[in-house]
Amino acid sequence: MRIVARCLAAAMLVTLAACSTGTAGPPAPASSMSEADLLAIGKELVQCMRDNGLPDIPDPYVEKNRLKLPDGEQKVMEEKYTEQQFDTAEQACQSVADKLPQGAIESGEKEAGGPPGPGDVEALTRFAECIRQNGVPEWPDPAADGRFPLRGTPLEKENPEDSPRLKGALDACQNLWGGGISIS
Repeated sequence: MRIVARCLAAAMLVTLAACSTGTAGPPAPASSMSEADLLAIGKELVQCMRDNGLPDIPDPYVEKNRLKLPDGEQKVMEEKYTEQQFDTAEQACQSVADKLPQGAIESGEKEAGGPPGPGDVEALTRFAECIRQNGVPEWPDPAADGRFPLRGTPLEKENPEDSPRLKGALDACQNLWGGGISIS
């Protein structure tokens, strides 16, 4: 899987674990950080990449709580730099990329990634509160690992495709969590 450094370098070509294994979640973008914090980390990441072999990467901006690069930069970056140059920058900047929460990267295509993790618990908790307020009062808060403890409950078998209340709650709360949902 490509990491965030590659995403920014290739104009958000690949998402940072925006899709998750587990049950399906709402598709809209979300982040557990303020836009100012996202932008600060995005700029730190781009500077790291510049310092590690990709000097012409433009500054990112934030739109709808997702980091983006200016339009048209994807193709420019892909033509200008080699796979090896991207890989070198990715490795050097991994610690900065790890600061970004899941769903914080704008992407043109989706790539499978890992499940939500401990860094996503704050955003997942807000998402859970919203789900409860929108017709699913038994929805639990996430565990410390970012998974929802739904196994063995009636919610585990309730499919959003067949459940108007669950579908309605997920639709109402999609602005709070854009990654997948994992259960335990």
